[in-house]
Amino acid sequence: MEKRICPRARAITWMLTLVYFASYLLRINFAVMIVKICSDMSLAETDLAIVLTGLTVAYGGGQLISGLLGDRLKPTFLITLGLVIAVLCNVAMFFAPTVPIMTVVWTVNGFAHSLFWPPIIRLLSTYITDAEYGYANVRISWGSSFGTIFLYLACPLLLTVMPWRTVILCCAGGGAVILVLWLVLSSRLFDTPVRETPVKKEGREARKPLPHSVILPVALIMLAILCQGMLRDGVTNWMPSYMSEAFGLPEEQAILSTVILAVFSVVSFAFFSFVNERLFHDELSCAATTFVAAAIASAVLFGLNFLVSSAAMSMLLMALVVGCMHGINLMLIAYVPRRFIPYNRVSTFSGMLNSCTYVGASISNICFAAIAAAKGWSATVLVWVAVAAIGALLCFAALPLWRHFYRGE
Repeated sequence: MEKRICPRARAITWMLTLVYFASYLLRINFAVMIVKICSDMSLAETDLAIVLTGLTVAYGGGQLISGLLGDRLKPTFLITLGLVIAVLCNVAMFFAPTVPIMTVVWTVNGFAHSLFWPPIIRLLSTYITDAEYGYANVRISWGSSFGTIFLYLACPLLLTVMPWRTVILCCAGGGAVILVLWLVLSSRLFDTPVRETPVKKEGREARKPLPHSVILPVALIMLAILCQGMLRDGVTNWMPSYMSEAFGLPEEQAILSTVILAVFSVVSFAFFSFVNERLFHDELSCAATTFVAAAIASAVLFGLNFLVSSAAMSMLLMALVVGCMHGINLMLIAYVPRRFIPYNRVSTFSGMLNSCTYVGASISNICFAAIAAAKGWSATVLVWVAVAAIGALLCFAALPLWRHFYRGE
């Protein structure tokens, strides 16, 4: 497959991968260090939860705005704006003295990061051929995994020699370096589109009207993405608590399991892209089957609780579930929007679909914690089975309608 990738497409891919790496470097650093921050500020984690909530709400909601803007403004401008604001917010966090001010700064930071993904998909749809699309998407998605792995490994080491605020300032410095590279290279990389842009008529872009038949399959896909967000972030966020409470692992080892999930995601992106191209040739078929695999893995994890106590097997099964969710994320949020290229609405639908992930993540943070506290982890895992099964049913229901839409039947 890589023999078909031209040098320019490779350069575009790795530049956008670096941008997406910067997004995670400048966005999740606070969350990675939150235990240390609470200790230094003599606060409980619940006191700082508002800071992370502000970022999540602004990031998820901002996807809708970013999506709309990405089809109307230059996507390179939006990415530049996002990088500048994100770097400045990280610098501002170094000086933020109180939780309310930190919340405002980090909420703005959340919106800044919403300016990345929809414009990235718009750039890929304009400057990358169909043969290169899967190659590019997999590697850009790696940016999130590499950013997560880097922070979880680097932050504990840096915190031994400097305060957490200085670590965030270092992240701002790294983001500034990537911003300079972006400013220098983006104008050269994005100069000749591989697809013609719509002809403007009377100052407005001519757009092929969307058929009404697309409304129902898109609605079903959005609900499926909500399920994906619940499982991806829900299992990831609560895996350390599960491993600590169910198997008595020390908190440090339990938290380290999050790094294992990030490493596993690198393989997942490439694996599911390969499987879709060689076996399914359809993003919704691949997503539906992957949901089924996640439901089976969750069911095995549920049964394992009653048969044998194995921390290693439980960790592997949860890694499989999260890996499946990364594959579904790739299919439904990276591949589905390209079907809207003829309608010049790639960025719009990318932002709309991606926002559903964070609605699901917000639901999971509340619901999974409440279920675990009231009914225990076995009941929580059973809910994971149900959510994966519902996601599969939604994808299977949308499949014939979706094919009818993009095939123009």
